[in-house]
Amino acid sequence: MKNGKNKIKPNSFAFITKDFTRLWFAVLVFAIGTWSEHVTVGYLIYDLTNSELKLTFAFAIRFIPFLFVSNYIGYISDLVSRKYLMMIIMILGSLSMFIMSLIISLDIYNYPIILIYIFISGSLWSSTMLAQQSYSYDITGPDHASYGTAITKGADRIGGTIAGIFSGRLISKSFTYPFLLAGLFQLIASILLIPNLKRSKFSPTTTTKPKLTEILNILKTNKVLLSVILLTCVTEIFGFSHNSIIPVLVKDVLNGNSDDLGFMMVLRQFGGIIGLASIVVFGYIQRKGLWLLNAALGLGLCVLFLGFANNYYIFIIVILFLNIFASSCDSLYQIIAQKSVENHDRGKAMGAWVFALGSGPLGYMLIGFIISIIKANKIPWLLLDIYNSPGPQFALNFNGFILVIITGVAIYYAQKLKMFRD
Repeated sequence: MKNGKNKIKPNSFAFITKDFTRLWFAVLVFAIGTWSEHVTVGYLIYDLTNSELKLTFAFAIRFIPFLFVSNYIGYISDLVSRKYLMMIIMILGSLSMFIMSLIISLDIYNYPIILIYIFISGSLWSSTMLAQQSYSYDITGPDHASYGTAITKGADRIGGTIAGIFSGRLISKSFTYPFLLAGLFQLIASILLIPNLKRSKFSPTTTTKPKLTEILNILKTNKVLLSVILLTCVTEIFGFSHNSIIPVLVKDVLNGNSDDLGFMMVLRQFGGIIGLASIVVFGYIQRKGLWLLNAALGLGLCVLFLGFANNYYIFIIVILFLNIFASSCDSLYQIIAQKSVENHDRGKAMGAWVFALGSGPLGYMLIGFIISIIKANKIPWLLLDIYNSPGPQFALNFNGFILVIITGVAIYYAQKLKMFRD
């Protein structure tokens, strides 16, 4: 809905029903499995190939389905029960993880097999992400959407924290166990949703099958949603793409191991929780468009500074603040995208946003390209004095600088988004 008239008071949690509570726990359990799998895949690929380019390419493969799957799932989610849609996707995800666990236990995996798995996993992950936040809005309604989105995303971050605590230890023992447990957690998550109502109070009531081109007409007239989509592309390419080289940074910059990688996962999720808590605490603030632009600027500055973080403790501080801004951006994107359109168009709006996430592979490949160029040529002595690992650190400096510049331009020119009121 566009700019709802009735505003809730701060700290109003009347929307927390039994259905919402079960959804929260389902997201929590699902996230434990998902983030455990993410950490494992990254470490497995780098351990297998010792190639930053192959690692970033694998992350790109995970996001390619966002370009092809998102719009179809978005349209479907406007027509069917989002509860059942989530359950089906989660069950398929658990099945893929069980199969991957078996492949690893039989020691018949290689890089191409892992890429095929990542593509399937990315398809299911993008679909779940879209259905999850649309379903949260169905339960909470437009007046409580900011709170509901942040709290639901908080469950995802808490799940990631739990995954980070034990995934590093499991990886050091075997690559089989994390996939096996991840599959089990996703199966449990789907079961938790069984008692929920088939349709929630604010679920779309449209029964007419929409056209796939309908979102293009919406974007032509809705400058707020268009700005959100474009800014999402920019932050995905130059901001969130740093996630693809976290295993490289831990191993080559900090000289860490799998336990350190797990700790970084915990720290990233903790920063994300702080960012989401800020939305819960200050969710009554109406100018969320300006908030989003400032958070994107903060994200760019943190990516820039992360490239200079040779010291372990400085790295921890920067990665913490980076994820505070990142999680704020992520939630505000979803809040504004859904609240800038009519209720029956929310699935399509979220589909367009998830489609924009598909620009992430460009960022991953850009980082991989910069690293490979630097490694293939003689490194100036100045870079060796500045960086512990010139390739990945310079790539972060470059991405962060570009993101700061583009976001600064958006703050000046994206007036519709900057003036958007919740």
